[in-house]
Amino acid sequence: MRRNLGDEFEAAFARYRERTAVEVGERSWSFADLDRWSAAVAAQLRGRGVGAGDAVALHLTNGVEFVVADVAVARLGAVKVPVNPLLPEATVAHILRVSQARAVIGATSLGGRADLWVSDDGRDPSGEPLAAPQDAAPPERPGVGQGDRAAIYFTGGTTGLPKGVVHTQASAVAVHYAQIVEAEIAQSDRLLLSTPLAHAAGLFAQSALIRGATSVIEPGFDAARTLELVRTRGITWTFLVPTMIYRLLDLAAAPTVGSAGDVELRTVVYGAAPTAPSRLAQALETFGPVFVQLYGQTECPNWGTRLANSDHDPARPELLGSCGRASIMADVQVVAEDGTPLPVGETGEICLRSPYTLESYLDDPAATAAKFVPDGWIRTGDVGFLDAAGYLHLRDRTKDMVISGGMNVYCREVEDALARHPAVARVAVIGVPHEDWGEAVHAVVVPRAGFDADELVAWSRGELAAYARPKSVEVVADLPETPFGKIDKKVLRAPHWAGRDRAIG
Repeated sequence: MRRNLGDEFEAAFARYRERTAVEVGERSWSFADLDRWSAAVAAQLRGRGVGAGDAVALHLTNGVEFVVADVAVARLGAVKVPVNPLLPEATVAHILRVSQARAVIGATSLGGRADLWVSDDGRDPSGEPLAAPQDAAPPERPGVGQGDRAAIYFTGGTTGLPKGVVHTQASAVAVHYAQIVEAEIAQSDRLLLSTPLAHAAGLFAQSALIRGATSVIEPGFDAARTLELVRTRGITWTFLVPTMIYRLLDLAAAPTVGSAGDVELRTVVYGAAPTAPSRLAQALETFGPVFVQLYGQTECPNWGTRLANSDHDPARPELLGSCGRASIMADVQVVAEDGTPLPVGETGEICLRSPYTLESYLDDPAATAAKFVPDGWIRTGDVGFLDAAGYLHLRDRTKDMVISGGMNVYCREVEDALARHPAVARVAVIGVPHEDWGEAVHAVVVPRAGFDADELVAWSRGELAAYARPKSVEVVADLPETPFGKIDKKVLRAPHWAGRDRAIG
């Protein structure tokens, strides 16, 4: 394993020079093109006083410029701070402030041009255009070792301001070795990336470069456009979050779309939020046996566990509700509140251990200490259990349980049950205030034709325990999402808990 991420990219540029690295629309760039361009941007950063160890924020929409800037930062030995352009301005300002970004590479509002700002506070209106592809000497990275910082990622949670998660060069390299294996990325693959490069898709683009594969980058997700690209551009691999899968299912009328003769799609990696087993079974019927599920978090990117392609078996429906088994470079255990490992089948907090867990939370030793348990394990904040075969079953977030009348209601289980109803397109479950029980289970439903709220509640009697059934149902046109593709339950809870001291019972 090479000592830093910059070395990985330079080795790939030397090995795959004539291969196509990135495609955007009708344009393409070879590995040699990215080599020249990223070296020029690294030289530009160096000329503005940015060096190894300095934080550089990437506030860019999806495009080749993001990939170029990403690689340039790594080759300089600087620290990448990806900033999702969908985040609100106050959150962006918070990220730039706490990361102490020395430079910001961002798209201007005029024509989407990528500009560079450098100043003490990360903001300077007198920016300059990002360097164009040109010959430049590869940057030197003196002293950039495995223990040095490579990136500061910010958590995508739905409560409070995001925390900075520090990853080292060793962590950054290790996650790609795991990802290339577990995501089954081959040199011949053509990866369709339409989720934000500032999030998981950026890691997949990096892995594709290291592996010698081609990234086909879209500015955003559109279901019809995705199906068109899969059919016409030789796409073999893509990453989707559950809501994207649902929209493709709603659009794809013909069965076995994924196995049609003119389609080469062989791998769909999905994750970032729970997927209803009933919809996953529908996806297998529609697109064929192409799915691989990941489970991880910002603190342990992507590959804590993996539900392999072979585990997506309609004949074993119990597996479709699991997160799979420990990834090739990770361990998983379930612990009690005091950190003691629990036996098979018992529910507790999920803990992960791998070479690519966080080094620390940025400038927050108390949160860092709380995150870790002995022997290198980290707490995920998720609740679940391991079965006898080692499959992890996620029940809920510790902060997302509804406690109704003293009973723990796992929202994930209720959502999975309600999603099986034929008139439910999408559903989210939250707790709303109740005078007697503290909280009551409330279902927020995106309906299909023929939906009836009272009928859904009656139907749930055969699916859920009495305390877990929805006591009220709200019908909406769509569910709010965070910039990271997760259902934003903070928004759903807000009107129900307005004026109260806390947003749980």
